[in-house]
Order: sequence, then structure tokens, then C-alpha cells
Amino acid sequence: MKRIRLALTLIIFAIAARPALAGDTSSKILDRNKKASGGNALKRVKTTFVSGSLKSTDGTTGRFLYQTAGPDRIRTDIEAGPIKISECYNGKSAWRMDQRGLRTLLGSEAKRLRLEALIANSRLQDLSRNRIIPQPPLRASIDGRDANAIEVIRDDVHARLFFDAKTNLLIKQERERSDGVEELFYSDYRAVDGVMEPFAMKIRSGGTELVIVVDHLEHNRTLEETAFRYPRIEGEKPLPDLEALMKTIEANQEKVEELFDRYTFREIQTERKQEGNGQMKDGDTKIFEITPVYGTRVGRLISINGKELSPSEREKEDHRVQKRVEDVIKQHEKEQDREQKKQQKKEEQSKAGDKKGEGNDSDDDISLLDFLRISEITSVRREMFRGHEVIAFDFEPRKNFKPKNRGESLVSKLAGTMWVDEDAKQIARAEARLTDSFKIGGGLLASVSPSTAIVIEQEKIGNEVWLPSYNEVNLSVRLFVLAKLKRNFVTRYSDYRKYQIDDKYELGKPKEAAKP
Repeated sequence: MKRIRLALTLIIFAIAARPALAGDTSSKILDRNKKASGGNALKRVKTTFVSGSLKSTDGTTGRFLYQTAGPDRIRTDIEAGPIKISECYNGKSAWRMDQRGLRTLLGSEAKRLRLEALIANSRLQDLSRNRIIPQPPLRASIDGRDANAIEVIRDDVHARLFFDAKTNLLIKQERERSDGVEELFYSDYRAVDGVMEPFAMKIRSGGTELVIVVDHLEHNRTLEETAFRYPRIEGEKPLPDLEALMKTIEANQEKVEELFDRYTFREIQTERKQEGNGQMKDGDTKIFEITPVYGTRVGRLISINGKELSPSEREKEDHRVQKRVEDVIKQHEKEQDREQKKQQKKEEQSKAGDKKGEGNDSDDDISLLDFLRISEITSVRREMFRGHEVIAFDFEPRKNFKPKNRGESLVSKLAGTMWVDEDAKQIARAEARLTDSFKIGGGLLASVSPSTAIVIEQEKIGNEVWLPSYNEVNLSVRLFVLAKLKRNFVTRYSDYRKYQIDDKYELGKPKEAAKP
């Protein structure tokens, strides 16, 4: 029913909208909006605090509170009788409190709220800097008034903005929610610090309408960071010492890897390419059967886009896989030999009292404890994830931290959220995004954009260990200064099976592939 309602809304929008006037482009409409909204005065707004009264369609009255802080923090609070709703994006994670309780928002819901935060704080300026891509404008009618409509896209999430054709001010915003489309109407604009601000608003969603009258609006008010953090719940079970928990997880990781090597599984890989207009174009979906070989996961291709390989393609793939196995075995033997020589050298140095050569094998290696040292940890809380109680926390770059190697440099640019199973001592989910570009070879080889983000999820297999279940990467990178690459990679893991392999690593033929 929700999908039908959303589809009907989009159809009505398509019918009502018409091509924009000749010569009008999204950039021209946004430029006119900038001039009408206050011009250069917009740049001076760093925070916005709005409070007001509201009234719902059933006559219930209440209060409305809205706060934004650059570059990407936003919080809305609505209280109407017994209904209390709070929704927030704090630069690292998104959360919502309503009749369903308090929870972290995931997936498209979190992306949608982040897009809203960027739109609000940027005041629709420098959209390209925030990787927000406007689509060609259309003409529309809002309550009998001619309007210019622009759809904007970021991270495959859409929002629609409507500007009054006469005043060039924003009069409506549409956003897609999990339960349908929500409409926000703006009117009664007044100048505050040289910036035009709406003092009357309506929120329309699912047959319910809230009418809001603003009684106080203030720019550049000092907003406490705690206002955007995940709320603490009174009477909540005490939280564990995070450093001790992460230390245990790290110590447990070797055992986890050993258990992981006992399983075969199916891996479904989907790649999508972002076009110049921000839309994602579907690519190939490939299914692989994965088998562990000395800690390396060797994949055998089963099908492409639901079509199984032909006999000749299977034979070619069998040869490729066997060659890969042989290479892994050879590499394993070389590593064993090197490890033996290294151990002998350490023993000789130890006897001679020489401590040289001891320490970290790789300057780029980062442990979980290093992660805690490099990142600022906030909003530690308890949540439910896939039926398991977990410890969640937000993280962001620690101020004034000076990285000593490439690994620390990468971690020092990450912000996001991590979920940890306290009982299993395992990471259940992690999501992170770059807050600044990450350059390789001084940017000559590659420069990874701040719009790059990753999500990793694990699930408990056989009441034994948490293993990967989902992985998504939104990659935006410039290669060799010239070439731009924008891709979305999604990998799903399933059909975990205990596997016993002989010493020759003769991989059997895969079972019949399931249709994706």
C-alpha cells in the first residue's frame, strides 16, 4: 500500500510538472533563489534556532523546535498532545524517537536525513561541493501559484524543491520517507539578519497536517553539541568499558578468522555506475561460490545477471580457479618460509640482546585500540540489531590529531557509527564515511572524495561466530588526476556451510546456483 501511495504521488508530480521556460536551468533558478533569500548574508548563517506553536488537523496543539548547525547537523522536535517526535542527523549518525521508541536510522532513511541537513545548512549554495546534483527544472503549480521544481540527488536519495516563480523563494519541499512522501510548505517570509526566513509552515504526511507558526527565529545562536547526540535513556543498563571491550574483540579476532576459514559461502556482487545526472545505472550482478584456501577466499563464478555459465565458460572458469588455488598455495609456502626465517632472526637477536627489528610489521596497520585513540567517541548506547542487544557508538576525527602513517591518516578522516555484540565480542555492523579527501601518491595516483562511504554488516552463524552478511561501498575517486570514477558496490553473503577440504585443495564443482 505504501509503494502504491508513493507511486501515485510521483505520477501526479509528473503529470502536473511541465518543462521549464526556455532558457531556465537549475543553476539559474538557484541563483535567483540565492539573491531573493539574502545573497551574501546567507554565508554568515552558521546555526539556526526556530521555535513555534503547532496545531494538527484534529485540533491538537503543541510545540515545534528546529535546529541546524553547519555543516551537516539538523534536529526537529514535534510535540502535540501525547505525540512526541524527535529526528536528528548529527554528522555521524541519524536517529529518531517516536511511538516506536528510540532508534538509529539506517540505509535510505539516514541518507535522506543527511541530504536534508546538507540542504538546510548550505542554504542551497555550493551544491556540487556537497555532491548534491540538481536535475533539469520543471514547471509546477503549488496552491494555484506557478513554481519551478528541481529534484536533487545525493547518494541515490532524492528530494524535490519548489520555488515560487515570482518571488523565487522556496515554498515547498518533498521528501521520501519509509511510509510515503512528506510535504513541507513554507510561507510568510520575513527578513532576519538580512536573510529571508519562513514564519509559517505546514507539514503534510499520510493524511495528517500540522500547521506551524514561528514565534522565535535566531541565527548564530550557540547550540550545544549534546542537542544533536543520541539521547540517554533513564534506567538504562550500565554500559561496559569501551576500551576493554574493543581490546577483547581484537584479541578474539584471530580465533574469528580461524572459524571463518571453516566456511564456504555464496557471494552476490552488484555494481552500479553513477551517471553525470546523479542517477545510478544498473550494472552486472554476479554470483560466486567462495571457498577458503589458507586464509584466502577463492571465488568461482556461477552466474551473471541470473544466467548460468555455458559449458565452455564453466571449463574456462574451472581452469582459472585451479590456477588461483595453485598461486595461493605457492604464496602460502613462501610466507611460511619467510616467517620461519624471521622467527629465527628474532631468536638470534634475542640471544644477542639486540632489540632491533621488533615492532609492527606494517606502518599502515591499524588496530581497534588505535582506532579508539585516533577517533573521538560519542553517544555510546545500547540498541537492538537483528534480535541481538548490541553496544553502539558514534565516532568522528579527533581534533588536532596528527597521523604518523597512511593507516592513521585514513582513520583520522572517518566519521560514522559502529555496533558491537557485547556477549559475542564481535562487530555486528559498521558504517563510515570520509570527512575529507584521502590522497594516494599526493593525489597523483588517486584522490578519494569525501562522498565515499562504506557499510559492513555481519550475522551470527551457527551460534558460533559473526560473519559478513552485507557490504556496500559508495566510491567516488579521481584516478591519475584526470579520470573520475563513481560506483556503488553491494555484496551480499549467504548459504554459509561448514567445509572440510583435503590437503590437495581440489575444489569440487559448485552446487546448482540459485537465481538472484
